[in-house]
Amino acid sequence: MTNPDPQWLHDRGTWLFYLALIGFVRYSMFVLGVATDSAWTLLVIGHSVVSYWLCHCKRGSLLDFNAWNGKYDKLTYWEQVDGGRHYSNNRKFLMIVPTVLLFISYYFTSRIQFLANVVFTVFALLPKLPMFSMNSRYVFVSK
Repeated sequence: MTNPDPQWLHDRGTWLFYLALIGFVRYSMFVLGVATDSAWTLLVIGHSVVSYWLCHCKRGSLLDFNAWNGKYDKLTYWEQVDGGRHYSNNRKFLMIVPTVLLFISYYFTSRIQFLANVVFTVFALLPKLPMFSMNSRYVFVSK
């Protein structure tokens, strides 16, 4: 049986809800009067930090702390998504969203803000690559 924790990513409308949530946060910044360049920088940095923490720092189950008697306690949430299969549709989506946010922020921000956006986006995307996965043979090569 598969891990039920990341299965919500397969539900209908999940990607749309995720994008709508990002749009809602950006619209909230507009309503609060945050300047456009600062709003995009805060959105990119906030998205990067939250996604890094949820996907790569938090181990075990995100939703049910007693699920599966600790079977998934050693795995990060990213390693649990789609059973650890690299480049699945869900994983591609979760890698494309920060990239698109970075491209949008390029248009609206100054050079120094864009540099901060690049640093935080790279910080959030590098652990998602298969060669940086803890289960990858490229991280630690034994002889």
